[in-house]
Amino acid sequence: MNEHHDPNRLNFSTNWNNKLDCNIFSTIRLHNPRLHYEGKEVEIWDNSTKPGKYRGRGKYVLVSTFKLCQLKPAAAMLDTGYNLPQTLNVLRTMYKSIEDLEKKDFAYIIVEKIKENNKQQSIFEK
Repeated sequence: MNEHHDPNRLNFSTNWNNKLDCNIFSTIRLHNPRLHYEGKEVEIWDNSTKPGKYRGRGKYVLVSTFKLCQLKPAAAMLDTGYNLPQTLNVLRTMYKSIEDLEKKDFAYIIVEKIKENNKQQSIFEK
């Protein structure tokens, strides 16, 4: 994951379930307490196209840790657009180089996009 190169970037290689079009969305990541904590602000990047596209800033409003065996069907479906077995397969493929993956902590992160103020003033404003 490119996330390790810049801890303030939240990179997506796939726009699962078109979630990056939403104001609030989830992401499932291998948990890293230095990167995944409530209140953290990140730049959201959609790298499913070349070049990657900046999708705005976001804030982690909820970070919940779990083991793969604890992932619930609803959370899986909303995050990826796939059912639970398919989502688990995607995660196992994404993290295939990690040993003992079933014992690792994952983070279910809810990201809320931060409204960016347009500081340009209208020509009619004083």
